[in-house]
Amino acid sequence: MIVEKATILGTAAEATVAPPVNSPFCREIRSKKYYFLQEMPTEIHHLRDASNHCWCQRTVQAFGPDGELVRPEDCNASRGCYRSLFDEGAS
Repeated sequence: MIVEKATILGTAAEATVAPPVNSPFCREIRSKKYYFLQEMPTEIHHLRDASNHCWCQRTVQAFGPDGELVRPEDCNASRGCYRSLFDEGAS
C-alpha cells in the first residue's frame, strides 16, 4: 500500500491509497462471444468461441496498439497497452 501525506485545514493527515486492481483481461478485448456475456470475463472460454477470433476495441483489428496479436491469454497486465476493467471510465 502507498501512504500519502496531505494537509487538510492546516493539519497533517495520512491517507492510504490501495494499489490498482487488475482484471484478468484487458477491457479492450472483444470477440463475438463477448457480446453475450452477462458479467465480466474471468476465464478464457468466456471470450473464445469456435472461430478463435478476437480483436482490440481500440484498433478494431486482431493486433493491439502495441502491434502484438490479440488473444485472451496475452491481453493482460503484462502488456503496455493493457487497461483494467476496474480503471476509471471503463465501459
